[in-house]
Order: sequence, then structure tokens, then C-alpha cells
Amino acid sequence: MGPDDLRHGDAGLQPERTSLAWLRTASVLGAVVLGFMRFVPGPGTVVATIGLICLVPVLAVLLASRIGHRARVRGLIAGRAPYFWWRNVAVAATVVVLAISSAVLIVTAR
Repeated sequence: MGPDDLRHGDAGLQPERTSLAWLRTASVLGAVVLGFMRFVPGPGTVVATIGLICLVPVLAVLLASRIGHRARVRGLIAGRAPYFWWRNVAVAATVVVLAISSAVLIVTAR
């Protein structure tokens, strides 16, 4: 499959908008994780471990955005739209883990 096979007739460039939205989402979530690691009180090893674990799905979403973009372009050519549900789950789970961890660490900090 060459570069010419990845052309599509979408004048609004929907695959590019979607890929950029996922890049922005992952970038902001990565900044939130780094903010968590910097500002949430608690034992340094616990905060660092939670933060590093939460960076894994952020990096996965960032790295998968290129693959997802190409799959969306191929899907538009084929007349179907692929849906990558795992990214929604990864982002939601990361936010939940950060929220619960922040609440517990802030309440137990002395």
C-alpha cells in the first residue's frame, strides 16, 4: 500500500482532526500526571510510582495516534470508521487513578 492509496475525499480532513485531538488529549493528560507528581503531597516513592504507572497509558495513546490516523484514513477509503475503544478506557482509567490517589494522599498527608 503506497502513499497514493491513503488519499481520501474528505474535504474536512476528519482523520487529521481526530488524530490531533488525541494528541492534545494525551499531551494534557501527561501534563496532569507530571503536575500530580510535582504537587501532590505524600511519600516520594508512592507518588513517583503512581505517576510513572499513569504515564504508561499516556505514552501508549501518544504512540498509537499515528497508527490510528492511518487506520482512520484506510477506513474512510473502505467506507467504514474504525473505533479504538481502548484509548477511551485508558484515558478514563488514568483520570480515575489520579483522582483517587490524589484524594487519598492529600487526606492522609501530615
